[in-house]
Amino acid sequence: MRALVTAEITDEGQARLQALGYEVVRAGWGSTRTSLTREELVSSAAGCELLVTEIEVVDADVLAALPDVRLVATARGGPVNVDLEACAARGIPVVFTPARNADSVADFVLGALLSLSRGISASERHLRTEGWHVDGELPYLHFRGRELRGLVLGLVGYGAIGRRVAQRARDGFGMVVQFTDPAVDGSVDLAHLLDTSDVVSLHCPRTPATAGLLDEAALRRMRPGALLVNTAGGGMVDELALVRALEDGHLGGAALDVFATEPLPRDSPLLSAPNLLLTPHLAGAALDVVRHHSDLICSDVERWHRGEPLVNAAR
Repeated sequence: MRALVTAEITDEGQARLQALGYEVVRAGWGSTRTSLTREELVSSAAGCELLVTEIEVVDADVLAALPDVRLVATARGGPVNVDLEACAARGIPVVFTPARNADSVADFVLGALLSLSRGISASERHLRTEGWHVDGELPYLHFRGRELRGLVLGLVGYGAIGRRVAQRARDGFGMVVQFTDPAVDGSVDLAHLLDTSDVVSLHCPRTPATAGLLDEAALRRMRPGALLVNTAGGGMVDELALVRALEDGHLGGAALDVFATEPLPRDSPLLSAPNLLLTPHLAGAALDVVRHHSDLICSDVERWHRGEPLVNAAR
């Protein structure tokens, strides 16, 4: 048997596939950081029974050119790069890796929140570029922020990541947590959450329904001095309205890891906005994520070989 792996995979994960009898071929994104074209993917996967992908797209044309494929796995939180209908028509199961980076993102959110609330990144930049004092005064007077204990954290979305953020915030820092999510009992409505939260963090999927979710009116509805964190998806926050809310002091700060346009243009007004922490789509980039998705995929491939139900099969 042959398996084409274009995802990142651990040595242990590759060994587990080999133990099942696969000759593992490595190519594409996981090996070279350059994704394969459709033609390159078909050529590399010729004769393969198993495809393990991450960035490369497995569409109907690819599947039609690969009659030997019997199982497809994607190292993504959802099977967004696989044509599920085409796979179903061939009777090919599709395995994905839900919550593979949930802990990574949750850690990042709390890190960003700490940096915002205590001025960590702002004071570090000041020390490097301006020196110790701020306008002749002690930095102690200018970079004091609020402790997290007792602050109200409002989570927009309460799935795998939102729940992990809630646990860390509540149990680790003593924050009061509320959330809005129509699929979960105990949800409050978005208007109430914006009215009553000291911190708002987005964890909802990026869909047409959530595009522009935090527009000018929503941002102005947030408490004066409140903080905003977005690691969920670009386009859900009106970026120009956010800049205005930071410049006039309505919001105390914000952290964005995702943007409407990526890479972020060098002339973006976000780059000069005050009290804004910007990172280049890193929240889910912990080294451990590869270990997590390798284990999830290999465990389901092993189940498939034993004839057992798949745990993370796309439906």
